[in-house]
Amino acid sequence: MTAEMVSYRDLSELKLTKLDTAITKWKGIKDEFHDIATGEGKGADVVRLEKQATGADWTGANADLSKQFVVEVAREFHDAAQQAKSIHLAVKLSRQRMQKHQSDLQKKVEDIRDEGLHVSGNGTVSDSKHYTDEGKRKAAEEKIKAAGARIEKVLKAAASTQHDLAEGLRLLVQDAHDFSGADYGSYDDIRKIVGRADADKAIDEVRDLYKQAKNGDSASLTKLDSFNDLAELQRSNPAFAKRLTTQLGAKDTLLFWRMMCGDGSEITNETARGKQLVRLRDNLGMTLATASREKGPAIAKWKDDILWLGPRPISNPGHPKHDPSGFQLMSSLMGKGRFDTDFLRDYGKELREYDETIGDKGRAWFGSWSDLDPSSSGRGADPMAGFLKAASHNPDFATELFENEDTADYYLKDRTYLPDNPQLGDGKNRAAEALGDALYAGGSGMNPGDPRAEYLEHTSAQNKAFHNIFDRLAVKKNDMMPELREDMALLLGNHGNETYETMNTVYGQPTPLDQGKLMEITKQISRSPEGYAALNQAMNQTMVHDIMTRKDHPTLSAEQVGRALGFQVEARHQAIDEMTAAEQESAGQKSFWTYFGVAEASTAPKIAPFSAHIANTAFAVSKFWTEDEQDQIAEDGTLEKKSVSAGRGRQISAFARLWLRENAEYAGSDDEWDTEKGVLYKIDTAADAGKHNAERVLVGE
Repeated sequence: MTAEMVSYRDLSELKLTKLDTAITKWKGIKDEFHDIATGEGKGADVVRLEKQATGADWTGANADLSKQFVVEVAREFHDAAQQAKSIHLAVKLSRQRMQKHQSDLQKKVEDIRDEGLHVSGNGTVSDSKHYTDEGKRKAAEEKIKAAGARIEKVLKAAASTQHDLAEGLRLLVQDAHDFSGADYGSYDDIRKIVGRADADKAIDEVRDLYKQAKNGDSASLTKLDSFNDLAELQRSNPAFAKRLTTQLGAKDTLLFWRMMCGDGSEITNETARGKQLVRLRDNLGMTLATASREKGPAIAKWKDDILWLGPRPISNPGHPKHDPSGFQLMSSLMGKGRFDTDFLRDYGKELREYDETIGDKGRAWFGSWSDLDPSSSGRGADPMAGFLKAASHNPDFATELFENEDTADYYLKDRTYLPDNPQLGDGKNRAAEALGDALYAGGSGMNPGDPRAEYLEHTSAQNKAFHNIFDRLAVKKNDMMPELREDMALLLGNHGNETYETMNTVYGQPTPLDQGKLMEITKQISRSPEGYAALNQAMNQTMVHDIMTRKDHPTLSAEQVGRALGFQVEARHQAIDEMTAAEQESAGQKSFWTYFGVAEASTAPKIAPFSAHIANTAFAVSKFWTEDEQDQIAEDGTLEKKSVSAGRGRQISAFARLWLRENAEYAGSDDEWDTEKGVLYKIDTAADAGKHNAERVLVGE
């Protein structure tokens, strides 16, 4: 079966009058059948009929048969009443839920239009502005993409409702000769019944696809499409997920995926078959994630069996030389969805033991010819890639992972993350990228894969995880993996107050973080343009917050901003000194800064606890900072080292104007602070002192 999606036009123009009529009619039928079945009405009722038929003295050749028939007819009315009630509820729920989806869509469209974007009659989002600046154009594209995703989410929810209620009605009336007796009391009841029925259909599709692959045939695209459409609607339905998972069993789940993906080389968005395999991987994986959060002996057995299969090869007769382990297969399905914390804990324990022995602490996976990466971007033979990606989608577990000093040591110090085969894919290190996502989730409590995630007040466990991560990465120095730079920059921004205070404190005074370690990490982050940009944008928010909120000693905020800027500039200069010209050019500094666009406050991740007003002000400051950075890229792509005032002139001027605006009353009472030039001089002086302070940190004076 192919699930039918709901279009933007259908939902936005939906008329509910026919459903209103159906609700009224079915209420009448429900009430009438209820009266007949219970005897509460004034007309005929089957309660009396059944009682009289049961108590009567039946005689004749067909007495027993006649009595049974009359009694069964009477009882059928009870089932009919039940069914009428369920149909009435399903129709009423259809009206309520579709109206809610329509209202949600209208609200989303209003919000998108308030952001200055256009939404067409078919739901396409666009921007009427024409951008000559490449950075602004890219930022606008991201904004359009995010807006389109918000609309798509509502349409998918409407499609799921439509499917569940239509199937729920079909299941009620599928028997032409009997009433089902089903009793729907809520939407959840309908969803459970439909979910289990859909799981049975999906299992049939799985078995057909498996047979095709076993016979050496390519999997039918039609059947793959059918399974994917169904799973896409039901992958978050616990009833569907639990039934599919437990009925297939752990071994058949992995074997099915093994037979579908071959050696993994077809899992790509570049072909029609590849796109269906990508969908299959994501839908199957998200279904397993939903199932993992369910309880009961059948699910417990499935989890135990997955762990048992982990170190064992899963064979495919068509690819006898490429038998991945159960861990490699399962991990490749863990790139999306939120897996249960207990399951991740047990899986991680077993996987680590396997990784330490068979995987030689990560070194054995390089060149393993199995393309099972959960991102479709690399070879992905390292099973840690999928596991750590799953950890990032469950921040509570990620926090647990890095709060524990032993596991923090293993993942951040002891284990080796070798790059994927450079001849296959882009040569990037998917496991290291997943580690970056996981460490950010663990230290922040936020899911990096959720663009709508909001800042959370840190727990003691998250603070411990952050400090464990911070301490272990600092000692790596130049061995800190490039894939971790941007995530670590975001994590420092998430713990912005600690980072900012450490940057702006005079050497030798107590600081929340070790200044030497912060200098080392900031230096490593500054080696790549992405990490450097992420850290500076985050710190701009923290510095703006300081200026806009520190009213007791206003001059202190200007001095602290200056010293923090000096610290950042010195870290950048140290990074430049340690990079060859070739490394600077290969890092893509020139192309990055040519097209870099500061993330608008509406699309930037909410990594810090600041108001929209502060975020918008920081956005304006970051635009000036970007212009400063663009001026420091030489024609050959190498980086120039300028003094703080020369290299950050526009940014410092923006801070000076902001300080004057926020502290006008104080400025008017002090000749040294009453002009932009005067404030600029104060921040410049503090910045030079901050750079010198950072130099002292480096030599440990």
